[in-house]
Amino acid sequence: MDMTERGRLKQHLISWATASPLAGPPGAGVGTLVLADAAHLPAVTAAGLVGPRTLLLAPDDGTRDLAPAVGYQGSLTEPGDEFSNGQDFFLQTHAYAASPFMTVFGPTVVRVFDHHDFEVFLADADRALAEGVFPEFLLTSSVLLADPAALSGADDPADGPALRLYADRNGQVSTSPTGAVLGTVDDSLDVLAESFARAGNGAAALDAALPAPIRAEALRSRPFLARYLAAVAALRSLMARGATGLKVSGFGSRLTPGLAVAGDDLTDPSLPIVLYGDEDSYVVAGSRLFAVDRRAARTLECLLATSGAVGDRVPADHVDQLADLLASHGLELPVPVRVPAAAR
Repeated sequence: MDMTERGRLKQHLISWATASPLAGPPGAGVGTLVLADAAHLPAVTAAGLVGPRTLLLAPDDGTRDLAPAVGYQGSLTEPGDEFSNGQDFFLQTHAYAASPFMTVFGPTVVRVFDHHDFEVFLADADRALAEGVFPEFLLTSSVLLADPAALSGADDPADGPALRLYADRNGQVSTSPTGAVLGTVDDSLDVLAESFARAGNGAAALDAALPAPIRAEALRSRPFLARYLAAVAALRSLMARGATGLKVSGFGSRLTPGLAVAGDDLTDPSLPIVLYGDEDSYVVAGSRLFAVDRRAARTLECLLATSGAVGDRVPADHVDQLADLLASHGLELPVPVRVPAAAR
């Protein structure tokens, strides 16, 4: 397998596990379609699920022609198992609760397979919020958490049958191996999309793993979960660049003395994230990452935590300087600023 094929396989597997968009324009067929049984190849082809952009994966036992599928050995859906393309690419799958005790040898997908996994995931998020301690295995650059939007309640417009599908051994189809059944291998993409629209991305990704009411109650009582996973992604990105020992503003601490830890920013994963160490401080805004000085970091976290009602914590000139700094990176202040006249 050359580097182009290997890169395409990695991109599609990441998209299939996390519902992240694929590069390039959309086209006919499913983005990534994983079969648990190669006997379903004729059905998914006849149903129109396979198009020019589709990466179709099917088990290869050496007994049949898999075209147009790419053959694989192992599993992408069983905890503790390993996927291989038969050449030079391997991907492990771990259950969330077992992940802290597993050795990571290479690319790994961590999944919530059942209620226990979900409880451990929630406990890790609660600890991060209260103490600022994040699970180390999630910060490893080679580890991906499957179905993050479903776990946090975040909206994910990219997800759906047009992006990813999994067909189990019985021919039942879902977007995720832990998700609700949307149809069968004989159904068209339009039929599966209608089922997905009724179910929603969370149910389509996780309803086979845990009861929907349990997940709904956890999301209702923890509106910070999407922000938590955004913080995990920010820490992973910085650790991959050699920045370690960082704290995340709003998770266990704040950089600004006297600023409440529980702030308005904890419920909005789209806002920039302030991270800081003993001397360094950073801002992560979407896919952008840049270092800032302490004044800018404190000013930004005050704006975020108070939805712009900074009171006398931030002088107006500090806000102006922050606005100039963000503008130099092509960004705007993330919230309207409400600074008392006396502070100007």
